[in-house]
Amino acid sequence: MTATSSAGLIAAVVGVGFFAASPFTGSDSRPVAASASGVTQGPAAPSATFALFDDSTTTLAAYRGQPLVVNFWASWCPSRVAELSEAIAPVQAQFGAAVAWLGVNLQDERSEALRLIDETGVQFDLAEDPDGAFYREFGGFSMPFTAFISADGVIVEEHNGPLTQDQLEEMIEELFLAGDALATGGT
Repeated sequence: MTATSSAGLIAAVVGVGFFAASPFTGSDSRPVAASASGVTQGPAAPSATFALFDDSTTTLAAYRGQPLVVNFWASWCPSRVAELSEAIAPVQAQFGAAVAWLGVNLQDERSEALRLIDETGVQFDLAEDPDGAFYREFGGFSMPFTAFISADGVIVEEHNGPLTQDQLEEMIEELFLAGDALATGGT
């Protein structure tokens, strides 16, 4: 196998070739393709049941009817910790009830996750993913990881890597607030 074909195989295996350039974040975002009619379509959000930190359980279907940002975070990911307090908390406050938020703690000890929740002061639904099963359903392959889900449960974009406040604001405005077709996944 040549060096060129080895690099291509590695890129295909890790999904580098799958991610398209995005006007928001460069090559770290995976927007869904537009259909022939120009209406954005994507895969349905995972249907698994997951546990919230308040000891209840829920599914992503419980958020239907409102655009949703799902943000995977962990105390062991320094860029995620900064992103929670410096980008996500202010953007969540800015958009208020127009967008639902779900923070999913990935593979942390519960005590460490609770410490970080207290430290950052985030005020949205928080779930636990101790074994990474929910994260794998999304197809995430690096941290930080954020998924943007339309009001009707369609994944409209996924982002691997940290987001700044400006990037997050722009993505929410473009994906969820620019028009009904995007806000609802085109249905």
